[in-house]
Amino acid sequence: MIIDRNARVVPPRYLDREVRALMGDALGKADQADLLAAYLWVQEGVIGRRAHSDLESLRDGLRRDIERLREFKSDPEFQGLSWECTRVELDAAFDSASVAVGEEVAHLEGALRVSAEALDDLRRLPDEDLAPRYAPGSNNSPLNTITECWNQIEPLNKRHSALVSDLMAEVDRLADLDSRRLAFSQSDKSCTPERILRFDSKNFEILVAWLAKRDGMKVIRRNGGAGDLGADGIFLTPDDRRVVAQCKQTNTLPGRAIGSEPVQRFNGTARPVHKADIAVMVTNGTFSKPARDFASDHAIHLVDAERKWATWGDSFYEVVGIARPSAAVGAAA
Repeated sequence: MIIDRNARVVPPRYLDREVRALMGDALGKADQADLLAAYLWVQEGVIGRRAHSDLESLRDGLRRDIERLREFKSDPEFQGLSWECTRVELDAAFDSASVAVGEEVAHLEGALRVSAEALDDLRRLPDEDLAPRYAPGSNNSPLNTITECWNQIEPLNKRHSALVSDLMAEVDRLADLDSRRLAFSQSDKSCTPERILRFDSKNFEILVAWLAKRDGMKVIRRNGGAGDLGADGIFLTPDDRRVVAQCKQTNTLPGRAIGSEPVQRFNGTARPVHKADIAVMVTNGTFSKPARDFASDHAIHLVDAERKWATWGDSFYEVVGIARPSAAVGAAA
């Protein structure tokens, strides 16, 4: 190779005589293929480092997001919500988002390990010359592995943006819910747990029927009694779903736990006898874990310590977690 000392690129002045000899020998033997291979190797290294750095930056940004979520969770504005129940829901939303971001970080860590190994392989000089690495048909460059990892950034960013958007929407929803609950609790429509504690079983059943009517249901049966076969209340939703309710008023606060046996007995009549589309048990106490497990297995809705429904004004559909009738159905009814 002829070196033009006036060219844009020239070899440096090597001070060591032996190095000058080695470099001179190498330059003298170099051809166009050697020069292109060297250029490709350098450029692959530049691109590979940039892609790997992008992955590291995204990983570090997600870690910061987890810290910000923890800070937001303890923000006085959020902790100042009126109801502990709403704060619990808000905490759960932040915790769920933190877990999701943590999973993305773990996914990125795996991609970074693969990318780092490929980058090390890319930087490693072959024992002889570079030209064979770029011979025709050689498509196994480590840069392909790095870019496969790098290509995960865009879809991950989209998932992350959707996660943040959903979280902010949930924060807004819970803040609105908290305000709505506060306003309802201060109205004459609210029924406090202390007041419910003074009810006898008959008045508790009347309360449940009143709540069903408040939420747009037609009351078919308001009170149970001897021979009711477990149906203390039967209601019809605007979209003609039949709700069969059994009421369990307790005389202690927060109330004793209702065991699984009453739930099992109710399960034996709610659908076979009363043709329930929606079977629900309501108590001002609580349900035991075996009762909850049985109810979950048999699609029975349990409403306990009914502050959401009676005190805060949440609708029946929100309380039991089922679809609300459409506005068109409600208007027609």
